[in-house]
Amino acid sequence: MPHSPAARPAAALARELVGVVVYDGIVADLAGLERRLLGLREGAMRRAVCAEWLLRLEPAPLVAGLLLLLERSRDGNGAAQLVLQQLAVEPVAYARLDPAQASAAAALAESVGAPEVGRLVRGALVELDRAAEARDNQHLDLPLGVRRAAARAHDRFRLDRLLHDRDWRVIAVLLDNPRIIERDVVRIAALRPTTAEVLQVVARHPRWSGRPAVRKALCCNPHTPLVIARRLLPTLLVQDLRHVMESGALVSALAPEARALLRMRSDGQAQSPGALLGEAPTAEELALALAAASEGAPTEPPAPAPPPAGVEELDLP
Repeated sequence: MPHSPAARPAAALARELVGVVVYDGIVADLAGLERRLLGLREGAMRRAVCAEWLLRLEPAPLVAGLLLLLERSRDGNGAAQLVLQQLAVEPVAYARLDPAQASAAAALAESVGAPEVGRLVRGALVELDRAAEARDNQHLDLPLGVRRAAARAHDRFRLDRLLHDRDWRVIAVLLDNPRIIERDVVRIAALRPTTAEVLQVVARHPRWSGRPAVRKALCCNPHTPLVIARRLLPTLLVQDLRHVMESGALVSALAPEARALLRMRSDGQAQSPGALLGEAPTAEELALALAAASEGAPTEPPAPAPPPAGVEELDLP
């Protein structure tokens, strides 16, 4: 009979799955992955590094590593949340897992009472059909080629109407337009009816997928492919999880998972965060992670705290 995740901490389950020696290696490997990710600024490179880590693991270490990542994320560790976010939006990560390996990992996770890990490794993304007929835009009745050209331009009147476009090829161009702001992308992610392809393009975008408001809107949209919404759910901030639960915005398939995540995070707040792999990231590391997740979004650097009385401030390069 599977153990209850609440009764079996992630560290205990991971050690049971792989043994102490392999467990210690996974812990060190994860710490190195998190440090490396925090040092990368380019979105495609961050996702490639995370996918490389995922794809080289056998089923048991894969389950153990994801268990530790999920627990660290629930404890509020920003670096672990960033890793999970990159894996959720990287189109080749989980999709490139060998089907037999993915099935074995999912079965193993469920056998030890960790169905949330099994759900992560199951499911494929939507195929973006480049030969499909262009879908019309009722707000801007123009041919596909003209709409794509308009998505690169600066006419705000047309850009506002292109936010309603249901052709993923138009949205992919629009998301790269420097005149588009976060509020626009949240509108695209929250729009209904829309298409799964459009929402998948938003979820995979290197700049906008890092915004909490965008991920929240994607999780709440019933047209978002369930596999994407499910993988993004653990990356939501605790206040966003609580809000989507209280508002009833989640699809019924995700509501039990969100309740379980919220319950585990509430339990984890009473514990010391980041206890598995050492201390939680410093403020500087988290600032770097947030800047990386925003892909160069204009932000003001936090003002440095004054040094304690009697401590000379170092002039670092």
